Amino acid sequence: MAGSRNCGSSLSLYRRIGRSTSYSPVPSDSLDLTQTSVVNNEFKVIRTNEKEQLQGLNDRFAVFIDKVRHLEQQNKVLEVELVALRQKQGEPSRVAHLYQQELIELRSQVDELSRDKNRILIERNNMEDELQSLRRVFYQLLYVILMMNKGKQGKPSLLVPSQAILSTRDQAIHFVCHLVDELKDLALPFLHILLQHICFQMVEKSEFRSHGAQAVGMLTSQMASTDYACFIKWLFNYSRHSKMVCRLFSVDVVMVLLEQPERRPEECLDPELTCFLPHKFLIQSLLFARRMDDSPTVQGHALACLAQCLELPSFNVTRAVHNLFSATGTQTVLEGEITEGGSQNSQKTYRTLPFRTVEMSTTDVSDCDAKENLALLLKRVKDLKTNVRKSALQALVGLLKHNVIPMSWENLAILSERCRDPAVSVKKKALQCIGELLTAKPECSVVQKAWLQGVVPAVVDSENSVQDKALEALDQVLLSQVKPYSASRHLDASQRLTWDLLALLCHDCQNLSRYFSRAFTIWSKENKFTQTFITNLISHTDADHAAGAWLLLSKVVASSPRLPYGKILDAWDSMVSSKDVNVTTCCHILCVMGDIAKHLNKDTKSRIVNDLMSWLKTFTLSLEVICAALVTLYQYGRSENIKETQAFLNHHCGELVSVCEAYLAGIILSENGAQNLNEELMVKHLHTLGVASLHCPAKVGKRTVLLVESVLTTHSDKLAECGDELPASLPLSQFKANSLPTRVRAHGVIALGKLCLQHEDLVQKYLPVFARELEVGTEVAVRNNVVVIMCDLCVRYTNIVDHYIPNISGCLRDNEAVIREQTLIMLTNLLQEEFVKWKGSLFFRFMVALVDPVPAIASLCEYCLVHLLLKKNSEMFSQHFIECIFHFNSYNKHKSYNKFPQSEREKAQFSLKGAQHREKRFRIYRFLLEHFTDTQRFNVTIKINQTVLACFADEELPLDADGAEILSETFNILSLNEMKLQAVSAPAGGASGEEPEEENMATMAKVVLQAAQKKVVSQVQKKAFIENTVPLIISLKSLLEQKRSPVLRDLMSYLQVTMQEHHNKVKDFFPGDEQLAVEVEFALKMAEKEKEMEKQMDNCSLTGDARPPTTQCSVQGSPIRSRPLLPFTFATPQLLRPHPMSARLVQTDRRVHGSRQEEHVQSIALERTVMPKGAVNDRAISTPKGVNVNLTFDEGFSAIFSDKGTSLVGETSLLHVRSNEQQ
Repeated sequence: MAGSRNCGSSLSLYRRIGRSTSYSPVPSDSLDLTQTSVVNNEFKVIRTNEKEQLQGLNDRFAVFIDKVRHLEQQNKVLEVELVALRQKQGEPSRVAHLYQQELIELRSQVDELSRDKNRILIERNNMEDELQSLRRVFYQLLYVILMMNKGKQGKPSLLVPSQAILSTRDQAIHFVCHLVDELKDLALPFLHILLQHICFQMVEKSEFRSHGAQAVGMLTSQMASTDYACFIKWLFNYSRHSKMVCRLFSVDVVMVLLEQPERRPEECLDPELTCFLPHKFLIQSLLFARRMDDSPTVQGHALACLAQCLELPSFNVTRAVHNLFSATGTQTVLEGEITEGGSQNSQKTYRTLPFRTVEMSTTDVSDCDAKENLALLLKRVKDLKTNVRKSALQALVGLLKHNVIPMSWENLAILSERCRDPAVSVKKKALQCIGELLTAKPECSVVQKAWLQGVVPAVVDSENSVQDKALEALDQVLLSQVKPYSASRHLDASQRLTWDLLALLCHDCQNLSRYFSRAFTIWSKENKFTQTFITNLISHTDADHAAGAWLLLSKVVASSPRLPYGKILDAWDSMVSSKDVNVTTCCHILCVMGDIAKHLNKDTKSRIVNDLMSWLKTFTLSLEVICAALVTLYQYGRSENIKETQAFLNHHCGELVSVCEAYLAGIILSENGAQNLNEELMVKHLHTLGVASLHCPAKVGKRTVLLVESVLTTHSDKLAECGDELPASLPLSQFKANSLPTRVRAHGVIALGKLCLQHEDLVQKYLPVFARELEVGTEVAVRNNVVVIMCDLCVRYTNIVDHYIPNISGCLRDNEAVIREQTLIMLTNLLQEEFVKWKGSLFFRFMVALVDPVPAIASLCEYCLVHLLLKKNSEMFSQHFIECIFHFNSYNKHKSYNKFPQSEREKAQFSLKGAQHREKRFRIYRFLLEHFTDTQRFNVTIKINQTVLACFADEELPLDADGAEILSETFNILSLNEMKLQAVSAPAGGASGEEPEEENMATMAKVVLQAAQKKVVSQVQKKAFIENTVPLIISLKSLLEQKRSPVLRDLMSYLQVTMQEHHNKVKDFFPGDEQLAVEVEFALKMAEKEKEMEKQMDNCSLTGDARPPTTQCSVQGSPIRSRPLLPFTFATPQLLRPHPMSARLVQTDRRVHGSRQEEHVQSIALERTVMPKGAVNDRAISTPKGVNVNLTFDEGFSAIFSDKGTSLVGETSLLHVRSNEQQ
């Protein structure tokens, strides 16, 4: 074998050598021995390697043989075990016998379970049938309870709530209650669904809402506390629904639930629902939260119900209302809304709501404190909507009656003011409310005063029904309570209230005297004052409250048939002999004495006249008593013979004039008279002289006039000589320095004015003096009385004083507020009585008073213009509007406007020219436009085109700096919202956020009429704009472009505002200027993009660093979580989700670590905000400084470039979003 291997190896070697070397026949003697030795060495190496390989293979083979032997041994062992096992299996097994019995029992149980399963399946099928039947029953009962007729298709129709319908409805409710009692948990889910559908399908009519709320109350009374809390939770979300009727009905349901006993928290099995059980939650989170509702109807209803809550017997309800104005309240806003129909369809289609659970969702917001609640309630009292004001008044009175808010004059004055509300229904409501408050708080003097301030002026209201209501209230409270007086018998509460009110009229409320007299004038025509009433009234003249009795007597004595004159004369004698008599009571007694003069005999009259004269000559009476005494003196001297009457007055009043003249001469002509002057006595002499001179003008001599004049001028030298008269060209304050006090000089002006009333020559002499005093005088009291005197003289000497009206109206810009107010009142009275006309600059000076720095004067001016003067001339505002533009800008280059004569001082005094007065000018413009009719707006717009724009377009007016200001202001005025026609701009269907209910046919008819009117007016306006305005705009645009005037920007802004409603038809408006049409379209598109961006940002809630408060399950905090209500397993219609492009900003709070650990940085994340490709084109987002904005971009957006910019509010960061293509 070895030999064969060697042979094989040699042969192999030979083959390799043979392949590697070529054989050539050469001679043997030429062989190289060196080559042979190399081959031999290679052969040896090869043989050595082959041996080693053979040895390794032999060793491996030996190992394999050993493994085979081992495996054979194991096989033998396994064969032995296999044989043993086969022998064991051959024996019989006992396992089956052991488990046979258990298998039998298990099979029996399986059979029983199969039978139970079949039975349960049958019961389930039966239960499903019963549930479906029960669902159908509840569904049918739903429309019985709602009092609707539901056909197979279409919308349910309302039934007339007759007695039979109401009876059927009550039976249906009782039947549902019976089903719930019998079926318990089986019927409970359907009860929840029934309640939800009653709420969700309720209509707006108050009668149906009232019955529906009662039904909800009866059905909820059958619920356990846990189920009741679940329903309240759903009702909370329902009260935030987008439909106004839903929010309105939620308030009705709350009022019914508040009448039920309050549920105890321990009765609720779910701790998270206990916060919904107290009545406090219903009031604060459902009822009072509606005070901020978008709908005025809901606002008003909620406030009215809030007042009713205080009348409920529940202590917890009253305490909850108290907490609203002493602790924090709750306010929650609905996030999700349920709508019917698609948003693309303009016409709503009715879709039957499946009888399933109606899901609602909500979010929490912060609450507000008591001061804010009260401030908001007081704001609602002055709301623009009539029903909101009425309900707020009712709520305010309820809070005052139950001492929830303080009984302060600030709160009560609001009630008095609403008695003069522009709306008749509000005035009546205010009178009713303040009457209720007086009944509840008769002892409170502040309430008594507020009642008088509200009710008494209403006697002269322009509306007869308001007058009647005020007269009725005065009759019930004052006249009907005048009973016979006895010192031994105490007055009851009503009588005490009567005399307290009369005492206030005598002292604190004397300014109401003329309104009170008007009431007695009306009553006297009705023969209301009987002899019994007069007797009862006179019995009170000896009581402690005699002042009130004399007040009433002074009003009724003139119309009374018979009086106990002896009692009145005794009172007169007592007053004359007494040294301490109340001034008001004294005046009333004098009035009574004057009215009974015609019934007294001659001797009694003579005695009383002597008493009056001796009383007046003492000069110890007050100024009011002096006037009343002289009026009484005139009544005692009056007779049918006019000459006798005048002779009587000349004798007695002339005597008083002489006494006063002598006193004045002693003071003025004496060297030391002014030093020893008794100021009070001097004033009384001047006052007596002035009043007495009105009755005896013949007894007023030149000396008397010069003496009174000397009080103002102290020119005693000429007085002593009685020579030449004082020059009238100088003001009173420009004569020799006067040492008399200002008060004396002020009364001297009044006395001089009364002397002028009876002498026309004195009027012509002193009017220039008075006018000059208004300009250069320094004493406020003197100048104020000069205004009064000049206006009084205007009544009697209209033509003479008319020349000085500009001097009087110049006081509307006086430095002293009291003079401005007095001038405003006096001029308004003259304009009302037409003693003064709207000539010259008078109208524009009234307009300047609208922007008076004192808000009270500005408000008074607005009241005078709107409620007193505009009613007499409805065209007053529109006639002067265009001239206001030129006048207030001091522009006099127009050929027609601003041409009335004015001094340079007057021009500077009333000028509102310049950027610093721009806000005041536009406040005036807006005020005027707000009181325009649509016809006036339309005509004024056309007139502006013709008289202003056309003048600049034709270059009649130069486009210099002043002209540019006028043209710019004109465009800004035309762009005002108040300039738009209300028929076009007013939304149809009422307030924003409210859609008219379909079943309200009157509302629908009104909406259709408004839409038709809007269409017609819009067409007329469009035609006028194209024919009249567009040519002027094109011409002005070309002119402004040539001059490169900045007014071009205002022109484009005006076009942008005007074309907003016609943005799709811009080219139709500008057929002659395509370039202008393109520019306007571009401006409208840019404005629309900006508006859309602002709208998106407004929908985002940007807040600061503070973390949102965690939700607490308590009544104070909002217990509602942002998760849908799923009380049952039924399928629920899903709410409409927001558009994926809408952004929702969520507040986050991050802190910067490291070196900026103490600095708080605001961070705002735009979650779920994806900007797809092409949606944003070089868009800039402005954010506050120091705010990080995290944006999620779709493909196509790669970078955010941050720049620094400056805005009106400070430094901002502009984030420019650009696409890859723009990169």
